[in-house]
Formats: sequence, structure tokens, C-alpha cells
Amino acid sequence: MRDPDILQRFQVVLWRPKSPGNVGSVARAMKNMGFADLRLADPIAYRDPGYFEHEAGRLAWSASDLLWCRAEYPSIAAAVADATLVAGFSVRRPPEHRSASPRALAPRLLQAAQDGPVALLFGQEDIGLTDDLLARCQVLGTIPSSAQYASLNLAQAVLLVLYEIRLAALSAADGAQGSSASDDEVPTQTQIDACFARLSGALDDVGYFAGTGRDHMERELRIALGEVVSSRRGLALIEGIAHRIRLGRRRA
Repeated sequence: MRDPDILQRFQVVLWRPKSPGNVGSVARAMKNMGFADLRLADPIAYRDPGYFEHEAGRLAWSASDLLWCRAEYPSIAAAVADATLVAGFSVRRPPEHRSASPRALAPRLLQAAQDGPVALLFGQEDIGLTDDLLARCQVLGTIPSSAQYASLNLAQAVLLVLYEIRLAALSAADGAQGSSASDDEVPTQTQIDACFARLSGALDDVGYFAGTGRDHMERELRIALGEVVSSRRGLALIEGIAHRIRLGRRRA
């Protein structure tokens, strides 16, 4: 069966994976499911570079070509800069309303991929994704594993997520074609980051963060921005608000 072309728009982003074997196993899972874009963000520097290549290659099996073509980035921001949507997957169930199962998220992720690259973000094996990284995600996914032992191996988690996306893509290809892409171009993460910086700076100018836990408030602001900004038209609206705030302060 021919893999749906839409799967090539997905980026599997691993943040600081500790085990080279896990990276190799993720590469194998990706090739099993028809995905090809593997990215490491802020990768760990091993004392012996050959150790990573040997251990990762040993578990990649027939996906070693995908492993050797992986891209490495100095930070999450750089790794997802060209993505139009970031979906984070974590065993943590944050109090925010945004977490859903991979099966529930798959149709939304496929629709987003019609507009541009979609980053699937997975955290470090022992600590997962930090609060700051979770705040970067427009959507959050949680695999509904047993409460007795919820934590999954990194490659297992990646495989389950990619399986659900593949299943949804094959279903869409077999039935009616998916919805056409929106006429309004979707912003990249670099553009969203720049918009957030301008909005945060404008709010800081008028004392919005005074007397508050700024880090917490900025995380909440980024979460809200990620949920609201789904098009460049929306991005321009937020940037216009930031401009008006600063303009009003200069006139005061």
C-alpha cells in the first residue's frame, strides 16, 4: 500500500533523548509507519561520538538511512521553526483543557498538515516535556495508558502516535478526499515566537506583569496565543493590538 504523501509533512522532534538506542528505535518506528523527518533538539554530546552511532544504528535495523539523515538543532525553537503547528505528547495530564488522545488528535493534525509542516514533540525519557516546552505546543496529546504504570518507552510512545496518524491518513485516502487547505496562510513557529515577543514587550511596557509571577503569566499567555493564532490574519490582529498598546503608551 502506497504511503499517503501527507505523512511527509510531519516532523518527529525528540528533545534531548538520553538513550541512543531509543533514537534508533524511533527511526525504525517512523519507517514502519511511513514518516521520514527525524529531528533532535539540543542533543546530548557524548564523550565518544561512535557510541551513539553504534547503539542507535544497532536498533534502527533497516531504518539506518533515516537515522543517518536526521537533523540536529541547538534548541526546540530552532527545531520547530518552520512548523505551522506543534503537538506535544506527554504522560503528564496538565490541568489545561487541551490534552487529548492521539486517536482524537489525528484528524486535526492531518488537517493542519494540509497547510504546512506539523511538529510532533516528544520529551526526554525521564522528565518528559517541561512546562515551558508544553506551553510551546498548540495541542497536547496523552496516550491513555494504565494509571498503575503510565510511563511508556520513548519509541513505544512515538510508534503509537504515528500509528494513529497513519490510520487516519489511510482512512481519509480511502474515502472522500480531505478538506482543502485554508485560503488564509498558516504562520510558522518563528512568526508566532516573534509575535509573542512583541505582545509580551508591549504588555511589559504598560506594567501588565507587575506584581505577578512573570514566568507563569508568560507561559499562560503563550498557551492562549497558540490556541488563538491559527492564521496569519490572526497573527496580524495580535501584532496590531501590541502596536496599539505601545502607541497608546507613547501618547500618554
